[in-house]
Amino acid sequence: MNLKTFDKSTRIMKQADLAIHGQPLQGNTNSTLIGILDCTQDGNTNLIQNLICGIRKSEGFAVTFNLTNFNNLQRLAPATAKYAYNYHSMVANNTAALVRTQMLDGVIAIVDNYVMGLGVLLGCTQTNCPVLIMPTGIYHEEDTRLLDAAGKIATREIKAGETEKYADGYTHKFGTPASDTLTMDFYRLLEAFELTVPGATALTANSGMVLDLASTASTTIMQMANDIITTKRLISKRTINEKLSQYQNMNGSISGLLMFKKIFEAVDLKVAPTMYSALKANFADQAYVVSDSTAPLTMEGQAWVYTTIADAVTALASNAIDNGIIVLQCCTACDVSIVAHTIRAMNKANSIALLTDGFCSATPVLTVANIAPDGYDNQDFANIQNGDEIEIDVTKGRINVDVNSKDMKTRAKRNITKKRETYF
Repeated sequence: MNLKTFDKSTRIMKQADLAIHGQPLQGNTNSTLIGILDCTQDGNTNLIQNLICGIRKSEGFAVTFNLTNFNNLQRLAPATAKYAYNYHSMVANNTAALVRTQMLDGVIAIVDNYVMGLGVLLGCTQTNCPVLIMPTGIYHEEDTRLLDAAGKIATREIKAGETEKYADGYTHKFGTPASDTLTMDFYRLLEAFELTVPGATALTANSGMVLDLASTASTTIMQMANDIITTKRLISKRTINEKLSQYQNMNGSISGLLMFKKIFEAVDLKVAPTMYSALKANFADQAYVVSDSTAPLTMEGQAWVYTTIADAVTALASNAIDNGIIVLQCCTACDVSIVAHTIRAMNKANSIALLTDGFCSATPVLTVANIAPDGYDNQDFANIQNGDEIEIDVTKGRINVDVNSKDMKTRAKRNITKKRETYF
């Protein structure tokens, strides 16, 4: 949707439309028009001004818009993936409407969480509009705090009852589910696919580096707009393997690829996350191994079922679990890394494995994550109970629970707590 492809009457209509909205387009109406979307709640006046100046230096024009931030919305419990999906679909529709009505040649979006970022990216992809995501609000120290907390739990430096503040504080920082880890994966993907400025994953919140990169971002989005470099051109069958390898080299996880599923579909590309092992299960449609190469490949044992990260870590810290499979249900929007790191810190990585419908960073503990249907759907995974025998065999690509389908259906009829909430 480059303005230069429109005829003269269309450009005149564009100029009139902008004038009605109090943003008249000065000078040559054939100039490149860039929309700056501020998707944060903190206000980024300095960053926006730097972007505007950079766009003007590149002989373009900029108009600014504000989109409601995910952080500002009242949180609904439980925080499920369906809620996030509905929300970024709404952001995508709003973004697409802005592109069409304002006839934008390109979009640069300032975002501080993956939900807003995915929405903007999807909206621009659907309208074939060049887009660049500008990062802000990444807190790298959360990863360090998480590892430190796991070590202190294992050595009894902190009480088991204090784990909740570490788990919940990490998972729900600023009211956004798993904001830090998933946002980092999101930016790793953006950087691999050249949808953000180089070095985005190294940025820290409120740092001068963000302002320094504004000039680079302005020049880049102008070039993308003038050359009509859209998401479909950046993500193609020809480049996908190289891009995914780069993402993997940046320590990207399976969660990031699953986040990008809608983007891949929007560019007519089916991507199987072949760099990670996908297991077949008799209790799930999908499940992915996210462990690194040092983790065991097989494990059998009884299930230890928990619905909160804090309960699982507390049980580990009190030595209630010596071996078996920890099953974390209803953790769809959560990073369960603190559980895996606690297992490792207690030297039980060879005797305890982890199953969850949440996501987890690479760990030497045998971890199977992103299980679907998740714990809120009242399907088989939601009805695994304490004591069930579970077998994990990565070499054969399977994971099974020793409960027949008839018993699972009986459990589902009695289960009134793990049914997904409906949003919107």
